[in-house]
Amino acid sequence: MKLTKKIFACLLAAGGSYALLTSYIAVDSAANPSKVSGLSAALPYDVTLRKTQPRILETSIRADFDLFSWESFIALNWSPDGKGTIGDKGDNNTVWETWKESYEVFLPDGKAPAPWGKGAFVPPACAKGKGDFKFLQQVGKTPNVLDEMDQPFKTGPLIDQNGQYTRFEILVNKEMFNYIDSAKLYSFDLQQKFKGIVDFPEGNISTKNRGAIMVKAAWKILGKGDDPSRFHTAKALVYVPPTDDPVIHETCYVATVGLVGLHIGTKTNVCPQWIWSTFEQVDNVPAYGKGNSNPHYNYFNKKQGYADINNAPARPWDPNIKGQKGSQIVRLNTIAQGTDSLNKIYQKRLKTVNPKSVWQYYELVGTQWPVNPEQKPAGNPFPLFMANTTLESYIQGIVVDGKVDHVNGVSSSCIGCHNGATMKSNGKASDFTFLLERAQ
Repeated sequence: MKLTKKIFACLLAAGGSYALLTSYIAVDSAANPSKVSGLSAALPYDVTLRKTQPRILETSIRADFDLFSWESFIALNWSPDGKGTIGDKGDNNTVWETWKESYEVFLPDGKAPAPWGKGAFVPPACAKGKGDFKFLQQVGKTPNVLDEMDQPFKTGPLIDQNGQYTRFEILVNKEMFNYIDSAKLYSFDLQQKFKGIVDFPEGNISTKNRGAIMVKAAWKILGKGDDPSRFHTAKALVYVPPTDDPVIHETCYVATVGLVGLHIGTKTNVCPQWIWSTFEQVDNVPAYGKGNSNPHYNYFNKKQGYADINNAPARPWDPNIKGQKGSQIVRLNTIAQGTDSLNKIYQKRLKTVNPKSVWQYYELVGTQWPVNPEQKPAGNPFPLFMANTTLESYIQGIVVDGKVDHVNGVSSSCIGCHNGATMKSNGKASDFTFLLERAQ
């Protein structure tokens, strides 16, 4: 490994004044650098700080963390073979989509998962498409079939403007999978025999060790009014498991889906509470109070305006019902000025690679990190609240007398929420991931 120096002209979050931002990143010699400056397949091991006191992470260094987020986004969305440049052909397969999905790790009856790189079980209803397509079965982030329709805190499914349920998936990298596999945390019964403390590996620039990374992705089924050239797309088997109460029929069909949201959680040496990066497709929703000039939104009806916003759809929830009313979602947490400026820099670079690159239509919503990581357990996260409109649609905050407000313990905060993650089998903390609750 060697250290290379990059210099960016960025608008810093603090004070909004222009300054030179110097960043050092760890470059993997196997990574394929781009001909466009600032784009690389090298996935950062950890955040690089300009401050000499890395254990006191002041809120004014948002730019360092946002840079880490964008470098991670670029590397994870590079072609898995490392060839070419992200988006040089418009769209491309991605690194993170080769990882293990949660349903491949936590199997019925606590069975051991297949080794890394091996395929997974696909229901007979989807047998015709087995092996050819992405498999999407979640309509929420939480476990269990019916609850899969819910977003966090069981607030309900997200329905796009074509009446289609948004689908979700959660994937882990090889380091995180290996830890779960070796500690046998994939099984409810074996978790009860686990004597230690769950402590996933952390990324470290000095040792060049890769840490645990988990990705949560939100996909919409593309249809009327959607422009596929503005999305990273995939062919997917869209599966709805059967349930008795309420009665939902098993279905499985092939659809073209577009990526609308992406969480990246990275455990690092500097941030044992993980670094939380969240991205969205730029056409998702308007920001509250900032107008709605976009000709088309994925989750906002311009004719309806700002009435009845950010409320979960009425029950019964059944993704098989045709013609359902779309969710009316707006962004309540404004993207920080410095973050927005960095977005424009990266979007311009991606467009330089190829004017038809789909990756230019994604933006960083924010990065959350622990300001005082040695203050366990939560480390005083900053910003205090952060939400992705496709993944925390209904818990962004509240509007009171035309102003956005938040409620501690209710409004979305990645670290604040994941700090309470435990294993159902034994009640032990699960190191900021709810995935271990899925063990059967």
